[in-house]
Amino acid sequence: MSGGYSTTKGDIQIFLKELKEILESPKAKLNIIPRQDKELEFSTEYCLSNLGFDIEDVKKELKKLKISEYVECCKDERNRKSRNYYIFCKEYNKRQVYIKIKIQNYDNKIILCMSFHYAEYKITKFPFK
Repeated sequence: MSGGYSTTKGDIQIFLKELKEILESPKAKLNIIPRQDKELEFSTEYCLSNLGFDIEDVKKELKKLKISEYVECCKDERNRKSRNYYIFCKEYNKRQVYIKIKIQNYDNKIILCMSFHYAEYKITKFPFK
């Protein structure tokens, strides 16, 4: 997780409030980008299958995110003019899941989930835990 930075507790609260409002909308769209990885165990597909999650389960889990699960923010390296990502870490069955999300479009209610997979390395940095 190089190049990451911390933001304020207030910024995270606003982000989580907006995220939840968008996900509550019937027009909300959640785009999950499948992680193509040499290690199947760290792919989004494997993680979701292993947890028994579908897209609706991911939406529910994103709505439950807490400030204490915040790790850091990072720039969108593929689209520098785009909003930054917020990175969270949740634990399921004693395994950490790395979650990297952003609000892609407020008007069209689109959430982009770049990562939802088992963490490759133990995450220990939780600025607001």
